[in-house]
Amino acid sequence: MSAADGLLTGLADGLRRHVRGRAEAEARLADFAFREGAGDRPDPILAIDWRYFVARTLAVVGESGTLDLLDRLATGEETLASLARDRAGDLDGPLAAADRIGGLAAAGLAGRDLETGRVGLTALGAAVLAFAQEWERLARAAEPTDDRGRA
Repeated sequence: MSAADGLLTGLADGLRRHVRGRAEAEARLADFAFREGAGDRPDPILAIDWRYFVARTLAVVGESGTLDLLDRLATGEETLASLARDRAGDLDGPLAAADRIGGLAAAGLAGRDLETGRVGLTALGAAVLAFAQEWERLARAAEPTDDRGRA
């Protein structure tokens, strides 16, 4: 398997996990909401349209500062407080950090341990970061150089 195949497999696997997790959560929510038998239970709207999640993930990845923030989250040692304090990814305070991490979590890119407060990448977030880093490496390698070997 080539490096490109591995990157695409990682992206597909991470997206598949995210969509499956969202579908399970939506089914649990629908089951909970109608458990008491208060009327007819509508068919749950399940997260089966993967195109929505691809578009949502790519939109979040395309936001300014997201890749830098994902790179920082790769260690798994960050907390909301440390991200807000250091203004990582153009974050301006604790509410902005919580909002931004919430957006990354909704897109399936990051998660937060509620006990420790640590924020880290999901499998999809790690795959997106690896893909972006490889893309950047290939782009730099393709840059024309002058006669002294400089870009």
